[in-house]
Amino acid sequence: MGSFEKGDRGARILKMQTLLQGNPRGLTRAELARRTGVTVRTTYRDVRALEAMNVPVYEEGGRILIDPNYFVAPVKFTLGEAMALLIGVRLWSRYTDEADPDAADAFSKLAAVLPAPVAEYVHATVAQMLKRPANPGYSRTVQTLALAWAGRRVARIWYRAAEADAPPRLIEPYFLEPSQIGHSLYVVARDRGVGEMRTFKVERIVRAELTADTYQIPPDFDINTYLSRAWGIFHSGEPVEVRLRFFPPAAARVTESTWHPSQRLRPLADGSLEMSVTVAGTVEITPWILGWGETVEVLEPPDLRLRIVEIGRALAERHAGVGGVRPANGQTGAPPPAAGRPATARSARAPRRS
Repeated sequence: MGSFEKGDRGARILKMQTLLQGNPRGLTRAELARRTGVTVRTTYRDVRALEAMNVPVYEEGGRILIDPNYFVAPVKFTLGEAMALLIGVRLWSRYTDEADPDAADAFSKLAAVLPAPVAEYVHATVAQMLKRPANPGYSRTVQTLALAWAGRRVARIWYRAAEADAPPRLIEPYFLEPSQIGHSLYVVARDRGVGEMRTFKVERIVRAELTADTYQIPPDFDINTYLSRAWGIFHSGEPVEVRLRFFPPAAARVTESTWHPSQRLRPLADGSLEMSVTVAGTVEITPWILGWGETVEVLEPPDLRLRIVEIGRALAERHAGVGGVRPANGQTGAPPPAAGRPATARSARAPRRS
């Protein structure tokens, strides 16, 4: 094997990574030194350099190894398949506010199999992603969780929760799931400490590390079934039926999408639309309802209807007097009537059955 000059350290480290990738049982430091033409002392520093690059290098029985789950086999895509991946990763890039060098690298590799006009679009997306502030801690956490999930190894995490001195948790990752709500990434895992499934926001994980313990995901576990009751990511809580009435023109927009697997739509004679969904709690669906403004009315459950009224009153109080604007009835704290509807519209009384 040829040796590398001092100035070729980058090429030497890449060679080391290739050697380790091609030797699943690992190599000793002496073997690495011989095959890269440097001293064992220099090899030690090069291994540390690989670790600094977030390559999962570890030592076992005197041999240096790379976690076999770090690399995936090369795959060739048809144009349609590559475009499907492009749309998916592009969507992820829009709904995360964390710097993600792995996503940027994946985009760059994807560009190599796409036609030039589309590849230019990919490279532009990569350039935009690279402008975000670097967050190496987040990247390491995501990689550790991905390795734990792929290798079925228990992960130890330090989670930023309500208790400032909360001890680390041992978790068995079952899935990594992005959420549009909050532009966040979550790990769905079994918490060994409580013996139950939990959902952890990755951005709140201060540190994560792999352990030697392994686990098995039950064969009947399906992430889509598990999250089928959730409006977003959280599936805990008693199932509750939410009934909403959408008024034109929002009614037409609602029919264009499937917002939840359980949704049932019923057009009404006046052009409005009734939607019913069964979800686990109303925490996540509440901001979505508020996003429709005056074009939606909560029919059930009564406590959610009341909550929307309370939020409306709070908004009216906060915005009263700004720019000379006052609530429509002239009383601070009372919500203005919905646009296009009479001021005598029903409030938080029991909803009328349609």
